[in-house]
Amino acid sequence: EMFLEPSKASYPSDLWSLGVSLFEIATKHLPFHSESELMWSVAIVGDMESAPPSVLDKLDDERRSRFDNKLAQVISTALEKHVQNRFRTANEMHEAVYSCLVDRGEACYSVFISYRVASEAPLARLLFDELNHSVTPGGHRVTVFLDSHRLVKGEPWEEGFAAGLLNSACVLSLLSYGSTAPLATLPPANSAKALAKGWEERPVGRCRLEGCEADAEDNFLKECLIALALLDRRDAVDRRAEERGFVQSVFPVLIGSQKTPGESGYPGMGSFFDVQAGGGEYPSTPSAPNNEAAASFLEQNAALPEDALTTIRSRSVANTMRQLTSLQGCRIWDHPSTLTEVELSRAQAELVGLGYTGPSVDRNVAARQPSLLSANSTLNKSSQQSCGFDERQLRMLKAQVQHYRADFHEIIDRA
Repeated sequence: EMFLEPSKASYPSDLWSLGVSLFEIATKHLPFHSESELMWSVAIVGDMESAPPSVLDKLDDERRSRFDNKLAQVISTALEKHVQNRFRTANEMHEAVYSCLVDRGEACYSVFISYRVASEAPLARLLFDELNHSVTPGGHRVTVFLDSHRLVKGEPWEEGFAAGLLNSACVLSLLSYGSTAPLATLPPANSAKALAKGWEERPVGRCRLEGCEADAEDNFLKECLIALALLDRRDAVDRRAEERGFVQSVFPVLIGSQKTPGESGYPGMGSFFDVQAGGGEYPSTPSAPNNEAAASFLEQNAALPEDALTTIRSRSVANTMRQLTSLQGCRIWDHPSTLTEVELSRAQAELVGLGYTGPSVDRNVAARQPSLLSANSTLNKSSQQSCGFDERQLRMLKAQVQHYRADFHEIIDRA
């Protein structure tokens, strides 16, 4: 940028310079070569379409075989000539370097945020912004694993869980209508009545689980199964040296239903317990595809013993959710009356319209009406229209996250 358009040089230029420094530290050579200072511009910007230099090309065979490939890629990304191909922020580059340390077993994440993207993305982002790099009273520098920041696009779910969930001390599990309703079936005897009230047959666009072999895979349920299994193994007397997994605490964050403008309590929320399961019932049997996927993942990546794997395979959806909601956590909806809305950052303002905490449900619909309604009725279709969070709701949500910051820090310090 300094050679081509000095007026446009900004923080991405500093990240490029940092990449140069890291390259020289790793190789004892500069990434670009020139016979004179006058030729530096030619050496660097002469061919803007060429690939950035790689640390691995400057190391001898012995050092190259031991050098971290992931770190080499981080340095190459920092050295990209086009700004749009580099790290967008210093924080993003820090996360990439930190993940290299996690992979080497030299660090772990403080917090893993478990959530369903379709419904909890705004809250997950606000939690990440509030907690990541904050310092607890115990002096712990918090590092948060949030998949939208750390996962490579297209990366299999197993890779993300191996990087994040297995290497995190605390799991914040965001429980709401959107995350729990797809896990609960609508019993045939009551489904018409539930639909008449406004509950959805396909919450957040997903088929509900039945607790059987035909269930669709659900990554949120897998996260819950894996987190609880790791928590169970935390103090196991038969824990083996080769077992992996740092989880010390699972902290459920209970999220209520959105209040609409003009409704009492707006811009706050209603109770989570009024909307969990979305009018359905959690199956009293395991969801075979999800239980098997979680057990296989833990067998391959965490070396859990066979009896622990058997427990995971036999754990019902109802038991999983009952155990999760019985843990110490926090309730987003019942904030103090003195809590006031907080301004959003420019990036957070882009979350307006995202998220979903449930349809508008009429609990007074008479039982005699269900026969007139079906899954294809106008009422059921309209109830599936997600309105997302408006700006005032997001401001209040951010205020509630800040209100619970001390609780989150306490959990992290205890872990």
